[in-house]
Amino acid sequence: MAEKKGTPLPKRVVRTITLTQDDLDLLDGIERVMSRTGQRIKTDSKLIRASIQIAHCALNDKAFDVLKIAEKVVREDGRTLSKMLEKQKNS
Repeated sequence: MAEKKGTPLPKRVVRTITLTQDDLDLLDGIERVMSRTGQRIKTDSKLIRASIQIAHCALNDKAFDVLKIAEKVVREDGRTLSKMLEKQKNS
């Protein structure tokens, strides 16, 4: 994964949301699907971001690729990116 140095991460906005247990169960199901693509998206914020992007595409009758969305969400997460870059250095 060749990342350009100095690529700015997207602006982050902190927003409090309330989820039900059903919502969390659905997020767990999404995480299982994403995991099958090879992407481990273990934080709720990344799962919610991926879900928003998938829902947007579905509502607007746009084609989407779960793998590409998962990779984008993982790549844009600063903590994940730093871990991935560290693994690449060690390889």
